[in-house]
Amino acid sequence: MRMYHRVLAKAKRNLSIGNHNVEIDSKCNFRFFFYHGHNVCTVDDINKTFELDDCGYGGSISTKHCLAGYREYFTSIGYKQINPQPIYNYEYNNKK
Repeated sequence: MRMYHRVLAKAKRNLSIGNHNVEIDSKCNFRFFFYHGHNVCTVDDINKTFELDDCGYGGSISTKHCLAGYREYFTSIGYKQINPQPIYNYEYNNKK
Protein backbone atom coordinates (compact mmCIF):
# COMPACT_ATOMS: atom_id res chain seq x y z
CA MET A 1 0.00 0.00 0.00
CA ARG A 2 1.29 3.42 -0.88
CA MET A 3 1.08 6.60 1.15
CA TYR A 4 -1.59 8.16 -1.10
CA HIS A 5 -3.98 5.30 -0.23
CA ARG A 6 -3.81 6.15 3.47
CA VAL A 7 -3.90 9.93 2.98
CA LEU A 8 -6.88 9.86 0.62
CA ALA A 9 -8.76 7.27 2.69
CA LYS A 10 -8.41 9.41 5.83
CA ALA A 11 -9.33 12.68 4.08
CA LYS A 12 -12.28 14.58 5.53
CA ARG A 13 -12.84 16.63 2.38
CA ASN A 14 -12.24 16.31 -1.35
CA LEU A 15 -8.52 15.94 -1.99
CA SER A 16 -6.15 15.30 -4.91
CA ILE A 17 -2.67 13.79 -4.89
CA GLY A 18 -1.17 13.65 -8.37
CA ASN A 19 -3.39 11.47 -10.57
CA HIS A 20 -5.37 10.22 -7.56
CA ASN A 21 -8.25 11.96 -5.85
CA VAL A 22 -11.17 11.35 -3.52
CA GLU A 23 -14.61 12.95 -3.63
CA ILE A 24 -16.70 12.71 -0.50
CA ASP A 25 -20.50 12.71 -0.64
CA SER A 26 -21.45 13.54 2.94
CA LYS A 27 -25.19 13.32 2.19
CA CYS A 28 -25.11 9.56 1.64
CA ASN A 29 -21.78 8.71 3.31
CA PHE A 30 -20.10 7.48 0.16
CA ARG A 31 -16.54 8.16 -0.92
CA PHE A 32 -15.38 7.89 -4.51
CA PHE A 33 -11.71 7.32 -5.30
CA PHE A 34 -10.46 8.22 -8.76
CA TYR A 35 -7.32 7.36 -10.71
CA HIS A 36 -6.73 9.38 -13.90
CA GLY A 37 -10.35 10.52 -13.68
CA HIS A 38 -11.81 7.01 -13.45
CA ASN A 39 -13.78 5.86 -10.42
CA VAL A 40 -11.72 2.86 -9.27
CA CYS A 41 -13.05 2.51 -5.71
CA THR A 42 -16.41 3.34 -4.12
CA VAL A 43 -16.75 3.15 -0.35
CA ASP A 44 -19.98 2.96 1.66
CA ASP A 45 -19.09 4.04 5.19
CA ILE A 46 -22.48 3.18 6.69
CA ASN A 47 -22.43 -0.47 5.59
CA LYS A 48 -18.61 -0.67 5.78
CA THR A 49 -18.29 -2.01 2.25
CA PHE A 50 -16.27 -1.07 -0.82
CA GLU A 51 -16.28 -1.89 -4.50
CA LEU A 52 -13.33 -1.89 -6.91
CA ASP A 53 -13.43 -1.32 -10.66
CA ASP A 54 -10.47 -1.41 -13.05
CA CYS A 55 -12.50 0.67 -15.56
CA GLY A 56 -11.17 -1.44 -18.42
CA TYR A 57 -7.52 -0.85 -17.51
CA GLY A 58 -7.00 -4.20 -15.76
CA GLY A 59 -3.92 -4.91 -17.86
CA SER A 60 -2.10 -1.88 -16.50
CA ILE A 61 0.26 -2.65 -13.62
CA SER A 62 -0.27 0.82 -12.14
CA THR A 63 -4.04 0.27 -12.06
CA LYS A 64 -3.50 -3.12 -10.40
CA HIS A 65 -1.30 -1.52 -7.72
CA CYS A 66 -3.89 1.19 -7.18
CA LEU A 67 -6.73 -1.32 -6.71
CA ALA A 68 -4.63 -3.62 -4.53
CA GLY A 69 -3.73 -0.71 -2.25
CA TYR A 70 -7.34 0.28 -1.70
CA ARG A 71 -8.31 -3.35 -1.11
CA GLU A 72 -5.50 -3.78 1.41
CA TYR A 73 -6.37 -0.58 3.26
CA PHE A 74 -10.12 -1.08 3.50
CA THR A 75 -9.99 -4.78 4.40
CA SER A 76 -7.45 -3.95 7.12
CA ILE A 77 -9.98 -1.68 8.83
CA GLY A 78 -12.81 -4.22 8.60
CA TYR A 79 -14.60 -3.20 5.42
CA LYS A 80 -15.91 -5.93 3.12
CA GLN A 81 -15.44 -5.93 -0.64
CA ILE A 82 -18.83 -6.44 -2.28
CA ASN A 83 -17.41 -7.47 -5.67
CA PRO A 84 -14.51 -9.78 -4.82
CA GLN A 85 -12.38 -10.37 -7.87
CA PRO A 86 -8.74 -11.21 -8.45
CA ILE A 87 -6.55 -8.24 -9.34
CA TYR A 88 -3.32 -10.05 -10.21
CA ASN A 89 -3.06 -13.19 -12.36
CA TYR A 90 -1.67 -15.32 -9.53
CA GLU A 91 -4.85 -14.70 -7.51
CA TYR A 92 -6.88 -16.73 -10.02
CA ASN A 93 -4.86 -19.85 -9.16
CA ASN A 94 -5.09 -19.27 -5.40
CA LYS A 95 -8.82 -18.50 -5.40
CA LYS A 96 -9.86 -22.17 -5.63
